[in-house]
Amino acid sequence: MRTVLVTLSGTHGTGKSTNAGKCYYLLNKQGLRFSYLRHQDLLDPLGFILRRAARILRFESTTDFERIAPVRVLSSAYYLFIYLPFLAGGIRIRKLLGYSTVADRYLYDLMAGSWGNGMKVPLEKLLLRMVPRPDVSFVFDADVKRILTDRPEHTFEYIINEKAQYSKLVGAFGLRRVSTDDPPETVWNSILHDIKAAFPQGDQERRPGLGA
Repeated sequence: MRTVLVTLSGTHGTGKSTNAGKCYYLLNKQGLRFSYLRHQDLLDPLGFILRRAARILRFESTTDFERIAPVRVLSSAYYLFIYLPFLAGGIRIRKLLGYSTVADRYLYDLMAGSWGNGMKVPLEKLLLRMVPRPDVSFVFDADVKRILTDRPEHTFEYIINEKAQYSKLVGAFGLRRVSTDDPPETVWNSILHDIKAAFPQGDQERRPGLGA
């Protein structure tokens, strides 16, 4: 039985985690064996270290701290020896157990954040070659006014910049844009239809329809 890797990305305030959790629930309800992967959990240890170090060393922002060469070397080591093995290994174990994976965020979100700050992810090209390649990837989008209503802590300029970075990713990697301004049922049905299409026809015939 073939398994698939599904990734869900997008700007702040578009409901990535909410929609990822709902899709995970609906996929399993329809008889598809999916496991949930929270990508941010793999990045939180490094983020904690960098934020603490930046504060102790009195940098104005963590972003400024991340730009200096020794910190980029540290980040490169973390991505290569901790992030990548846990990400690829976790997906591989799920696959061996017969589970497909729904990833709440992925490398694309890390890239969008770095690009928005005017830099690239350390070892970006290498990571792109080595991370498991998704079978289908979605980027959630929404109207700027709605995002700012849901996330008033962000500025208009920040959201516009973030949306621009995700637009680059859509063009570069063929990600599928989904508007969460649509009714939730429309969003979920569209996503589930595309995920179902990623399975071989034989697997689809052996499983109940996603609309059942």
